[in-house]
Amino acid sequence: MAKFPIKDELDFLIAQAQTETDIAQEIVNDIRGRGIDDDKAYYEEKLSLKMLEFFKEEEKVISLYAEAKKNYPLLAELMENKRPYLKEMLAEAKELYKKNILGE
Repeated sequence: MAKFPIKDELDFLIAQAQTETDIAQEIVNDIRGRGIDDDKAYYEEKLSLKMLEFFKEEEKVISLYAEAKKNYPLLAELMENKRPYLKEMLAEAKELYKKNILGE
């Protein structure tokens, strides 16, 4: 979960990424907590760990993008050109921020 107040759509985007990572971590913990020792449990744990790794890496990319967007516009533009989904995610976060935080 977000540790700082959400002040804009970039903060909202980071908070979303952190929440997804937290959920993935909870899934890993749940699977490990079951204590089942068979092939299916092994596969589920491996899969959940890969999912957690994915969300952690995505959170890093989004954090770097948010920093670039705030402080390094040229870098942010390069990132958007190479990874257009970042710009799309920011547009979605802006709409959700307006709706859920600002109440518009």
